[in-house]
Amino acid sequence: MSSIEAPALERRSLQPILWSGIAAAFVSVLIYTDLPLVLHPGQYTAKLVHDRLLLIPHALGGLAALLIGPLQFTTRLRQRHPKLHRIMGRIYVTAVCIAAPVALILGLSGFGWPEPVTNTVLAGIWLGCTVCAYITARNRQITEHRKWMIRSYVFTLNFIFTRVLNPIPAYAHMSDEAFGVLLALLPLGYLFLSDVAFSWHDLTHRRRARPVATPSGS
Repeated sequence: MSSIEAPALERRSLQPILWSGIAAAFVSVLIYTDLPLVLHPGQYTAKLVHDRLLLIPHALGGLAALLIGPLQFTTRLRQRHPKLHRIMGRIYVTAVCIAAPVALILGLSGFGWPEPVTNTVLAGIWLGCTVCAYITARNRQITEHRKWMIRSYVFTLNFIFTRVLNPIPAYAHMSDEAFGVLLALLPLGYLFLSDVAFSWHDLTHRRRARPVATPSGS
């Protein structure tokens, strides 16, 4: 097996674990965060109803990007069905280009300072990474395209990351100011996670020493 094939196989073997974890986190958010908003309406639920004309396209666009993302990282689909990969990529970009600008508007009406600002910054970076992923794909810069796509999808997962810990009372009941600070730190964490993904093989493998050439005739 070549040294190029080995990392690809390793990434492929880790993907089911990664996507299963994300799927489990998504289900947890639906059960412990979204379902209580329906069963026990409150101030936040009233705000969601008030913003429904903006929230619906944001939610549909974000959900489409969330579901399409894993398929875009599937090597088998990308190699066997490149046309389908490109079509789904365009749908992903369109979905984010709908969800992110609406998130910019919704972010300005967040609860408490500095949450509105940090929500707006997160949405702006999400949109910027996605546009960069599209531009690099159009320019056939495949390596850079994959990097920007990973960055974009990590920000797509913000919906899950910011809510998955809600079953923990200390997290669910933190002040608006503390949550705003957390949101301000998240972009740094997302970009760091993206860089770890880019360098995963280098981080987990020791470089093989090259054999020392012996002089001829010795």
